[in-house]
Amino acid sequence: MTWVTAVLISTILFAVITVLDKRLATNLYPSAGAFNVGFGVMQLCIAIIYFAAVVPTVGFDGGSGIPWSIASGLLWGLGLFLFFHGLRLEELSRAVPLQQMAPIFAAVVAVLFLGDVLTPLQWAAVLVVVAGAVLVSARPQQGLFRIARGRAFFLLLGGSFSLGMAFVVSEQATREMNVWGIQAWRSAAMAPCIFLLAARPSTVREFREASRNWYTVFMLVLAEGLMAPLAALMFVIALDLGQVSSVSVVSASRPLFTLLLGVALSTRYWNVLNEPLDRATLGLKTVAVLMIVGGVSVLAVG
Repeated sequence: MTWVTAVLISTILFAVITVLDKRLATNLYPSAGAFNVGFGVMQLCIAIIYFAAVVPTVGFDGGSGIPWSIASGLLWGLGLFLFFHGLRLEELSRAVPLQQMAPIFAAVVAVLFLGDVLTPLQWAAVLVVVAGAVLVSARPQQGLFRIARGRAFFLLLGGSFSLGMAFVVSEQATREMNVWGIQAWRSAAMAPCIFLLAARPSTVREFREASRNWYTVFMLVLAEGLMAPLAALMFVIALDLGQVSSVSVVSASRPLFTLLLGVALSTRYWNVLNEPLDRATLGLKTVAVLMIVGGVSVLAVG
């Protein structure tokens, strides 16, 4: 397997997972909190599997990376908690590009606090991504462009910021611990973080009631218990086989795959996601997605 194959599999899988998460959060669970509880349960199961079956075999490579891995899990938990809430309120093809702001936040923090340097071209790419993020949230109304559903916009933006900080912390963790140990501690920290944010008597009750439906349980296990770990593994394999800049460029194409899936699943013959397909909206989304993908790609190559 080449790095290109691995990263394409990972990127497409993550796009499909996001579509499944949208359906889970919007249609199969009565609230975003109930879905978050289910996501926390899956992370707890993944952590148990890692600690019981994987870590005893490969070890940790020292314990100095444990605090960084736990911090990564907490930040990932917060970021995904906000993303799932925003995903329930916003169209799929608008939410995912906003999530791609995470590398921009990571790059800016690295410049301000870690001594990294961005070239003028990379700073231009940052501005293009920011402009694309605003554009993808805009809706044409009476000849003007207005950012609708402001709450969803700020939830998604906050989630992206938290994920960007998780990228920075995860990079530090990789310097002190192997990937398997990081994944174990990350999931172990993510589960209680999600429970703390989302678990309430009402959301736990909603989760239990929704879980009586075998189809809902199947979709949750498929998306977050099987496909998500596989997508993450493929990404790690791609990083092992190729250069991080090249892998990042290909993985930045996820919003394009998500846009295509959103269109395919919103036709009059198979309207699963109910996304608007008028020419003006599709054109606006396509331009914004290309701006974000192009900007992130330039930043990654640099």
